[in-house]
Amino acid sequence: MFKHSKLALAALVAVSGSAVMAQTQTPPPAQPQQLERVEVTGSNIKRLDKETVAPVEIITREQIERTGQPTAADVLRNLPSNLGSFGESFSNSFAPGAAGISLRGLGQKTTLVLINGRRTAGYGYAQNLQDTFVDLNAIPTSAIERIDILKDGASAIYGSDAIAGVVNIVLRKDYKGAEIRANAGFFEGKNDTRVTGTFGYGDRAASGFNVFGTIDYYQRDLLLQSDTEYLKTRDFRDRVGGRNLQSLTGAGTWRALNAAGTAFTNQYRAISECSQIGGTVMTRDQALAAGLIQPTAANLNATTGIGGRADSTFCTFDYNKQFTALPGTKRLNSYGRATFDLSANATAFVEAGLSRTETEQTFQSTFFAGTTGLQQTPAGLRPFTYNITFGPGASGNPFSTPARYNGVLNDMGTRNSEITSTTARVLAGVTYTLGDWDLDSGVTISRSDTTTLNLNRLSKAGTSTAFGVPSTPQPPTPIAGSTGAIQYNVDRPSLNSAAVRDLMRANFERAAISDLQMVDTRASTTVGSLAGGDIGLGIGFEFRREAIKDRPAAIAKNGDILGQGITATDGSRTNTSVYGELSLPFIKDLEAQLAVRMDRYSDYGTSTTPKVGVKYRVMDGMLVRANWGKGFRAPTLPEISPSEATFFTTVTDPEDDVVRQVSGVYSGNPKLKAETSKSATVGVVFEPTKDVSFGANWYRIDWRNVVSSKSFQDIIDATCPNGGVPFSGTPCPSTAQVLRDTTSGTNGVVTILSNYENLASRITSGFDLDGSLRFATDIGRITTTANVTYIHSFKEDGVEYVGTNAGSNTIPRTRAGLSVSLDQGALALTARVNYTHSFYQQALASSWFTPQDPRFQNGVLPARTGSSTTVDLFGRYAFDANLSASLSIQNVLNKMPPFDPAWTNLTDISLYDVRGRTFRVGVTYKF
Repeated sequence: MFKHSKLALAALVAVSGSAVMAQTQTPPPAQPQQLERVEVTGSNIKRLDKETVAPVEIITREQIERTGQPTAADVLRNLPSNLGSFGESFSNSFAPGAAGISLRGLGQKTTLVLINGRRTAGYGYAQNLQDTFVDLNAIPTSAIERIDILKDGASAIYGSDAIAGVVNIVLRKDYKGAEIRANAGFFEGKNDTRVTGTFGYGDRAASGFNVFGTIDYYQRDLLLQSDTEYLKTRDFRDRVGGRNLQSLTGAGTWRALNAAGTAFTNQYRAISECSQIGGTVMTRDQALAAGLIQPTAANLNATTGIGGRADSTFCTFDYNKQFTALPGTKRLNSYGRATFDLSANATAFVEAGLSRTETEQTFQSTFFAGTTGLQQTPAGLRPFTYNITFGPGASGNPFSTPARYNGVLNDMGTRNSEITSTTARVLAGVTYTLGDWDLDSGVTISRSDTTTLNLNRLSKAGTSTAFGVPSTPQPPTPIAGSTGAIQYNVDRPSLNSAAVRDLMRANFERAAISDLQMVDTRASTTVGSLAGGDIGLGIGFEFRREAIKDRPAAIAKNGDILGQGITATDGSRTNTSVYGELSLPFIKDLEAQLAVRMDRYSDYGTSTTPKVGVKYRVMDGMLVRANWGKGFRAPTLPEISPSEATFFTTVTDPEDDVVRQVSGVYSGNPKLKAETSKSATVGVVFEPTKDVSFGANWYRIDWRNVVSSKSFQDIIDATCPNGGVPFSGTPCPSTAQVLRDTTSGTNGVVTILSNYENLASRITSGFDLDGSLRFATDIGRITTTANVTYIHSFKEDGVEYVGTNAGSNTIPRTRAGLSVSLDQGALALTARVNYTHSFYQQALASSWFTPQDPRFQNGVLPARTGSSTTVDLFGRYAFDANLSASLSIQNVLNKMPPFDPAWTNLTDISLYDVRGRTFRVGVTYKF
C-alpha cells in the first residue's frame, strides 16, 4: 500500500552550487558532500538518518494521487490501522459534516493530528458529545506533500492526545510555477467535482524567497439511500437473516382508543392521503406478508395484538427516500506560504490556511407519536412525553372514539441540516541558527467556526397552538377538539395552509467555535559524542490556549423544540509545556532515544511523560527497534468544563420492567484527571536490497482512567435493585440522578443524570506488517506494496471485543491493503485491493439469531458479518511535460458492503462505503 520510511543512512543531499559553477571556466576542486540534517516525525532532533527509532508510515503525494480518491480523508479511510473513525456518512452524528481518523480503534480523540508538526484548532463540535478532533476536510489535499503516520504513543514528544499515534500532514514548503487540476467523479447517478490551482513565484536559491498558494474546490451531490444500489429498498429479506426494515405506520396511521380515551385498542387505520404522500396502504394480511408485522401470538391476539384485526390498515413507508447515505458538500480550501531567507542562518516564513465547508443532509420528516417535550424548571430542562389524543373527527380522526396518530407530519418537509464550517489557521515563524543550535520558533492562531441550521423541526408552543392543546408537561395527555380550535389536519395534509405549517415549524441554529493560540520554540544541537557519533539534544517550550464555545439557540435552550436534545459547552484553558530529548549513538549500529515532557494544564494539573527507544542495525539491510513510553490525554473541554448535553435514549425501568424513552443528561466534571497510557512497540525492518523491503511491528497500548460515564441502565438499576411495586411492593424512588413522574400513576422514569468520570480502560495489542518489492520488466518498472494490521486483542474494561462489533467500535481482526503499480515512460498504472476481515455480530438482539416466521425474517442472521474485498484501479498518461490525464475506478467489481442492521445505513459506516462502483476522470496542466 504505502511505503515504510526507507532504511537509509543519509537523506536530502544539500543543494549544490550548480548555477555558480555553470558561469565558471574552471570548476573548483570537489568538496566533500554535505549531508543536511532534517526533521522527521517522531523526534524533535534534526538527524541524518530518516529511519527513526519509532515506526513511521509515509504516504507520499504521488501515492495519494494514485489511490484515485478525491480527498485526504478518503485516502486515510482505507488505512489498515484506522478503525472507528467517522466521516460525513455518519450523518446522525453529534459532529456532522466532519471527518477524523482513529488509529488502533481507540477513537478519534486518541490520534493527534498535526499540520507541519504543529497543532491546529479542533472541530467546533465534539463527536459522541465529548471527543474533540481535527476535521480532515478542512485541509486542502492539493497542498499536501506527504502524510506521516507515527504508529506509537508519542506524548513525550508531542503532548496530549497522542495515545494511539500521530498523523502529521506535511504541506508543501515552496513551489515555483503554476498547475491546474480538474477531475470529476460519477457514482450512483450522482457526481462530484474537484478543481485545484497552485501558483508559486520565487527561487530561494537565486532570490532568497518563495511565495506560493493553492486553492482547492470540491463539490459532491447529496446521495440518498434510495439513490444507491445497496439501499434501493430497506426490505432486506433477500439477504440471509434479513428483515423488512421499512416502517409499518410511519407515513401516518391512526390507532383507536376506547370510548373513554383511556386505553388503546388494536384497531388501526391508514391516513386518507397515504398514497398521495408516497406511502403504501396495507391491510393486516398484506403487512404480514410484507414482513412488517412479526406473526407472534402476542401480535396476532384478537383483542390486543397489532395484527389482531383483519380490518386494520396501515400507511407504510420506506424511509430510504429521506435518509442520507452521503451528504452533499461544497468545500473551498486555500493555503499559502511565504518563505524569506533573512540570512545564511535565518529563514522567516508565514503560512495561512482558510477553509469553508458547506454540508447538507436530510432525515425523515418530523415524527409525531409520543415525542419528547422539555419544560423549564429551576433545576433545568425536564423532559416529558408529549402526545395528543384526538377526539372523534378531530384533525381527521376517522374513528368514533378518541384516537392517537402514529407517524410523521408529511407536509412539514424532511428534517434537513445545513452545516457551515469555516476554519482558519495562521502560522508565523522563523528557523535560525545560533551557534551550534538549530531553532524553530512560531506563533499559531487557529479557529474553527461551525454553524448548523436545523430546518423543519417542531415548535412545542406552535404545535400545541395548532392543535388547540396546552404545552404544559404531561400527563395527562390533552385531547384535541375538546378545548381550542384545531388548525392542522394530520389525516389530509394537503388541506393545511402554509401559515399553520409555519406556526408549527422551528428553524434554528446551533453554533460552536473552537479556538487555539500557541507560541512555541524548539531547538536541537549536538552535545559531545559517543562511539557511534554525535549525541543529539532537542529541547522545546510551548504555551497554548484552547477554548470551545458550543451555543444552542435560544429556542432550544428554552425547551421549545420537540424531540431534540441540546448541547452546550463554554470552556477554556491554558497549557504550558517543556520537553527534552536525547539521541545516544552508543556504537555505530546502536542508537537510543530518551525523551521526557511535562505539560501543565490550568484545569486539571500536570502530566509528565517519558519515553525510551532503541534502534539496532543488526547488519547491512536489517534493523530492529523497540520503544516504551507513557502517554496522556487531557480531558477535553466538553468533559471538564461547564457543559451539558441533553439527549434521548431508552432504558428498562425496574419499576415495572417496561422499556421507556428517557432524557439522558451528561454534565462536565471539573474533578476529572488526565487519562494515562503505557505503550510499547518492537519491530524489525529488513531491506536486503534497495528494491526489497519488509517490516514487522508488534504494538501494545494500555490506556487507563478513560473518561466515560456510567450507563444509564446501570444508574437506574442501582437506585432500585429490588424492583418496583409489581416485584417488591414498594415504588422505586426518585433520586438526585433518577427523576420519576410520580403524578402519572406509573411512577415511570423521565430523566437520568450522569457526569463524566475516569472510569474505563482499553488494552489493545497486535501487529503491523508492511513490505515492498520493485523490479524492472520488459513492460516497465513494477512496484508492489502491502500493509496489514492484525489485532491480537482489544479489551474494554477487561472484556475482549476483538473480532466483534460489541464494543465502542467495530474491531475486525485484520485489515489490509495491497497495491501493484506499473510505470513505463509516460504511463502510470496502479491496482489496489482493500480487505477487511469478517467479525462476529454481537450488537443486535438475540431474536435476529433465532428462527422466525419466513415472512418476517429470511432464516437466521449469520453469526459473522461478512468480510469485504474491493478493488480500485488508477491510470495516468503524460502527453508531455505539461499535460497529463487520469482515469480511476473505485470498487471496480461493484461489491456491496456487508449487511449490518445495527446501523441506520445497514452497514458499518466507519468501515465501508455504501456507494458502488465510482468512476473518476482528471486532467492536469502545468505552466
